[in-house]
Amino acid sequence: MKLLLKLQDKDEALSIKYRLELSGIPIFIGSENSGPALGFINADCYTIWAEIDAQYKCAISSINDKSYEPLNPVNIDNFRIVQEGQVQAFRDKFSKVNEYILNILAVGGIAWLVFVIFPRG
Repeated sequence: MKLLLKLQDKDEALSIKYRLELSGIPIFIGSENSGPALGFINADCYTIWAEIDAQYKCAISSINDKSYEPLNPVNIDNFRIVQEGQVQAFRDKFSKVNEYILNILAVGGIAWLVFVIFPRG
């Protein structure tokens, strides 16, 4: 992802996102749900990102010229489906690792309890 803009106005950020995505350029808005937060250095604005690095120049051109048409537009629905599949695969892998760790901790805990309850002696 490459940073395109930083904005204070959420409506303007969403407007740019919707316009670019209609043109086939996937956009991510940082701090979309939290917005600028006073006292937090990294949350002072909404950040607009081109999700595909190769579309960065097209995104900048589209922001500057509303009549610009991207060279290689992406089907946003298909992009989101693939993206969600990748996220889910990561979650599944992470879940398996957690399950393995929990099993080791459970076996270790049971062994410790047996050692405490039934000391050698």
